[in-house]
Amino acid sequence: MKYGDFTSLCDRSPLPVCRVFKDYELPSCSLHGYSAGSSFIVNLPDFVASIIAFLVMMYLAFRAHRKIAAVGFQFMADGSFASILTFVGVGIVIFITMGFIAVDTAFGVSSGLQPKPSQPFLSYGLFTIYLVFPLVAIVIFMVMQTIIVVKFLAVRRPLLWLLCAFICFAVAQALMFGASEKICTGSNSKIDGAFFATLLDTAALVCVYGFWSTITVDDSEEYDDVYKY
Repeated sequence: MKYGDFTSLCDRSPLPVCRVFKDYELPSCSLHGYSAGSSFIVNLPDFVASIIAFLVMMYLAFRAHRKIAAVGFQFMADGSFASILTFVGVGIVIFITMGFIAVDTAFGVSSGLQPKPSQPFLSYGLFTIYLVFPLVAIVIFMVMQTIIVVKFLAVRRPLLWLLCAFICFAVAQALMFGASEKICTGSNSKIDGAFFATLLDTAALVCVYGFWSTITVDDSEEYDDVYKY
């Protein structure tokens, strides 16, 4: 697979980003969908999994609001106005960047990112921001958090949460990119890799929360029993 080329990816996996390309066609095995009255839902299993993921994230956010942390590479306490503002600001910048690249790829706003007719599924910008950047960010996060646990904490259990998160994420990507077509064919076009990938990505985020929860406390005075100096 050539860097920036979505041809093989879009042919064997149901990536939403593939719909950005003008010459997009459904994967080799596409879902038949489900009828609900006058409505028709193409990917009902993944829709249900996404709702479950959303509810789980809301629950974790509710559970997390009482936690605080100020260790390792952190420059501000979790939950503070500055940390929330930074988190929201970075999220907005990434969202705008990804949105612009997607729109420019689809409609040629600047005529700089739109694929050429000879290579309709080639987009270096979209490939980088959609696939490479998240992977690099995850690797950096895993490395930095491992250093925090090993260097600053007196416990090693958090590493098990990180390992669990990595395994869930890796399996999710394998099912989405490598086995989605086989799952679709085997289920008679009722389900594909996106369903399992959504559930496993949610499980990975739960594990990340579990990791974060084990290295934070409800009261900063308890830090003396957790950290070694």
